Amino acid sequence: MPNVAMPATTPEVFTYLKRCAREKRTATYTEIAKAVGLKPNELDEQLNYISTQVCSKNGLPCLAALVVRANTGIPGPGWTPGQTANGQTGFALLWCSTVHQVFATDWSKVEIENPA
Repeated sequence: MPNVAMPATTPEVFTYLKRCAREKRTATYTEIAKAVGLKPNELDEQLNYISTQVCSKNGLPCLAALVVRANTGIPGPGWTPGQTANGQTGFALLWCSTVHQVFATDWSKVEIENPA
């Protein structure tokens, strides 16, 4: 499988999300973007990389589940942890379960690696 290039600022986004997990809280797209010097609509590539190349590949819960929309308090329509649950309520249950798994994970030793 070919290496996937890491988007710029991905390590900064990853570090921010690890801190949110440690603090057991979600964060809005705007909050994260501001912290790393991006616009909220510029986080998609970083979040996708973290989800697929860090979390999924290492059997970790989806850290990107902590990123929510300010107006709804839930992830945007692009959030998919790899599997879907049953029906509309399935999304909410899957998301809540994922958030709890993220909070329960010790992220202190998890590092992001840039494929060469």
